[in-house]
Amino acid sequence: MKAWKRVVSIGLSALMVTGCALPALAAEDITEKEETVYVVLEPDGSVRSQTVSAHLHNENGLSGVADRSTLTGIENTHDAAAFTQEGEELRWDTDGTDVYYKGETSRKAPISAKITYELDGREMSPQEIQGKTGHVKLTVALTNHETGSIDVDGKSQKVCTPFAAMVAAVLGEGWTEVSAEHGKITGTGKSQAVGFVCLPGVRECLEEIGSDKLTELEDHLLDQVVIEGGVTDFVLPDILIACATDAGTLKEDGFSGLDKLEGLDDGMDGLRQGMDELLDGASRLTEGAAALESGAAALLAGINTLYTGGAQLQSGAAQLQQGAHDLSSGAAQARDGAAALQTGANQLSAGLSDLQNGAGALYGGYSQLEAGAASLAAGLNTLTGKGPALTEAVGQVAGAVGKLYEAAGPESQLMAGAQAFGSSLTGAASSGAEAAASLPDPSVFAPDEAHAADPAYQQLLAAYTGAYGAAGGMAGGLAELNGGYKQVLDGLQQASAGVASLQAGANGAEGLAAGIAAYTQGVAEAASGAAQLQGGVGQLGASLPALTGGVDQLIAGSNQLSAGAGSLSQGSAALADGAEQLAQGTDGLAAGASELLGGIQRLAEGASSLHSGTAELRDGASALQDGLERFDSDGIRKLTGAVDAGKLPALRAVTAAMRERAETYGSFAGAPEGAGATAKFVMKTAGQTKEGAPEDEPAAQEDAQEQEDFWQRIASLFGK
Repeated sequence: MKAWKRVVSIGLSALMVTGCALPALAAEDITEKEETVYVVLEPDGSVRSQTVSAHLHNENGLSGVADRSTLTGIENTHDAAAFTQEGEELRWDTDGTDVYYKGETSRKAPISAKITYELDGREMSPQEIQGKTGHVKLTVALTNHETGSIDVDGKSQKVCTPFAAMVAAVLGEGWTEVSAEHGKITGTGKSQAVGFVCLPGVRECLEEIGSDKLTELEDHLLDQVVIEGGVTDFVLPDILIACATDAGTLKEDGFSGLDKLEGLDDGMDGLRQGMDELLDGASRLTEGAAALESGAAALLAGINTLYTGGAQLQSGAAQLQQGAHDLSSGAAQARDGAAALQTGANQLSAGLSDLQNGAGALYGGYSQLEAGAASLAAGLNTLTGKGPALTEAVGQVAGAVGKLYEAAGPESQLMAGAQAFGSSLTGAASSGAEAAASLPDPSVFAPDEAHAADPAYQQLLAAYTGAYGAAGGMAGGLAELNGGYKQVLDGLQQASAGVASLQAGANGAEGLAAGIAAYTQGVAEAASGAAQLQGGVGQLGASLPALTGGVDQLIAGSNQLSAGAGSLSQGSAALADGAEQLAQGTDGLAAGASELLGGIQRLAEGASSLHSGTAELRDGASALQDGLERFDSDGIRKLTGAVDAGKLPALRAVTAAMRERAETYGSFAGAPEGAGATAKFVMKTAGQTKEGAPEDEPAAQEDAQEQEDFWQRIASLFGK
């Protein structure tokens, strides 16, 4: 029993990892399935029966999970959970995470065995050799049925799925001088065990393309194993064969057959490829160094051009800085002028209001003046027409002189009214002249650049110019009217003096004629002045509508001017602020341009150093390339030439294909879609049993043995 366990541990320690891996792999919500195929062999290696034990696991429970299996006679070996089956689909009635079950299958295992026996050089059947004594040769030949082909350089190349197979035999008593090439022998005395690790079918796939590299793999690239020794009363040994595709099972004492083949391939090919890449890199380095030198020269020339442009940029920045400061100063002046313009516009608006009030008063006085002038002219015309009659009726004058004196004498109402009218007219002419003189000349509001294209401003200026002209005309008319009226007043005063003289002379005949002559002349002059007065009054009346209308337009324009002056003042203030910020920005620009010029100068110095260094790099790269070429021709080519490099690509393709087949081999009897599946195969001959356990099927008490070592359970399944 101890020898048996030692043999098992020698050959299948790596497969124990595979058997224990399932719970750890199920951390995610993935269904995992592990199958162990138990094959009971006849003593010659033919199959007596096959049983598959399956372990289904899902960390989140198996409720709703659809299992698949080609097994027949399925039964639960762990608990009472029932299942339903439809074709190959199984659904287990459980909320647990694990189900253990078994069933039968007629599918052929991927590895089969042929066991032969020889006694003293003659082959015998198992029945014939039983109980014999002599030199026994026991041969176990393995055949890999998982094969295929790939295309290598236009030729079909056989490949197989590499199964790591452990072959173990418990020889029992009666064996002496046991030998086992490529195997390990343990135990002494009554019980000995022999173990081998094989890769059935792999040698056949590799020997045509890499036979010269298989020498050190002889202990593992085995398709058959041989045990020899002296035997007394020969008893058929118990032979165990276990295999799996897990890559870890290829390793024993740190060695892996396929890994070593791939390492040889990769090492030689990588050495040659690396040298080629190194030479190619040296060539590119030489070319790049020359290009770098050329580029450094171009860079140096470009930096010199850049320096010239930087100097121009610095000069332009200084000019921009001065212009920005000038703009800021002018904008500040414009802001102050706009504020003064707004103040003048407000004063103009107030003066125009007073002018409008004066124009209204003038219009009322004009009505009275027009009526008085008409009456005065009519009266004087009447007096003029009666002059001759007066001369003829001198005799009647004496009585009437007194009345005339009352009507036209110095103290008469006529003289008092004429003097009052003259005083009013003189005051109106003086007020009109002062009002017209107080108005700003239109040239004061000549448009600047900001308003030259402003239609509203141009319209306002035209209205103000018209009103300004009308006010001047009105003042001139009033002055002319005042002058005419003075002539009328002088005439009236002469007439009044004549009336006084007439009255004084009415008392004496001597002065009467002279008084009548003076009176007649005064009346004629007064009539002439009255006519002029009436014409001036008419001219004044014709000018009044234009004056009042012009004043209204002037007031409306003044309001627009005031509003525009306010906007102009605000815009000028914003312009001044922006100009000040611009000036500050140009200060920073000028400083940055100066720093940039200094940096370009330093860059030019560095580029000059770079150009010198690239010239040295070019020379060094050329020397490196020459040295590498000598190293390649004298060293690497000779080293790699000792290996048949022509077979390395094919060797790499075959080993890669077999590794891929091993990694993708999954379930033997079916698994859920997308599940992670593994399969192991355990074969045991139905030899002579010593402990009475059944040989044709696994033990029924698997649940009680779950905690035992995996390979102890295998042994117990076969009665060990």
